[in-house]
Amino acid sequence: MTPAPHPAQDGPPLAALLFRPGPGLAPEAHRVARALLEDAARNRGGRVSSAEDGAWRLVAAQPALEMARRALAAVLHGRDAALLTETITAPAAPLVPSTGLEAMLGATPLEGLLERRPILGFGPGGELRPMGQRALPAAAAIRSVLGARWAGAPWQAHAHDVVARRALALAPPSADPLHLDLPPEALPVAVENLLPLLPARALARPPAGRHGVADLPASLLSLLNPAHLPGEALHLAFDPALDDLPGDFWQALNPARVVLEGVADAEALSWGLARGILRFAGPWPNRLMAARRRQGAAG
Repeated sequence: MTPAPHPAQDGPPLAALLFRPGPGLAPEAHRVARALLEDAARNRGGRVSSAEDGAWRLVAAQPALEMARRALAAVLHGRDAALLTETITAPAAPLVPSTGLEAMLGATPLEGLLERRPILGFGPGGELRPMGQRALPAAAAIRSVLGARWAGAPWQAHAHDVVARRALALAPPSADPLHLDLPPEALPVAVENLLPLLPARALARPPAGRHGVADLPASLLSLLNPAHLPGEALHLAFDPALDDLPGDFWQALNPARVVLEGVADAEALSWGLARGILRFAGPWPNRLMAARRRQGAAG
């Protein structure tokens, strides 16, 4: 996360509010609580960080803490979590957790935490060409870095957000677009050749800026009006369940927006082409691109 500047030491006395989630707290409640703490830090001159024991710690002036405490208590409704307050008697040093989740991820080179998926496209006349790439947090790499201590679903979800925000510093590869997985609240101002990919939950309140949608499952597509689906690019995983969609679904969706992922063989590629899809990612497109490069080198 990007903490707000620390309050001036000659301002109001500081205190700390700790939000300590229990093992039974649902990931949704954890996400809302974290967002409330971050909002308090951002808008009321505080700072929030993950503590070494798995809690969240907000340091701010007492009025801001009290407002955050009341908001959290209203959201949690006695669920499996604890809210504690601490008094800070001396000027607080910047909170840089040495073994917290953010510190562990920050000490790891970004490329080691990302998965990159080249996107293969077909141009006029069926010409095979690269059409950018997707960059997303690598779940296995993040789990390996954080270990069992941070294995819970809420912590892993937050870790993915942390890595995604770091990846905003990436420059898009040459003139080809970079499709970058981001949480909705991290949507940046327009960046040339960068298309933020938002999770499917963002469909509840689509943002106004340029964006795509990542990993739309077939089960969700069957419930949506394809003509009203927002997003410049829609990343769909190849799934036999897609065959159950109505015959006019793809035309209404506009298949030119689709990037079909998980394409493992020629049959999956042909399936997509038959529906008007022209962008693909997965093992088979990677092989085609490798063969194209070899032919170019030989020529």
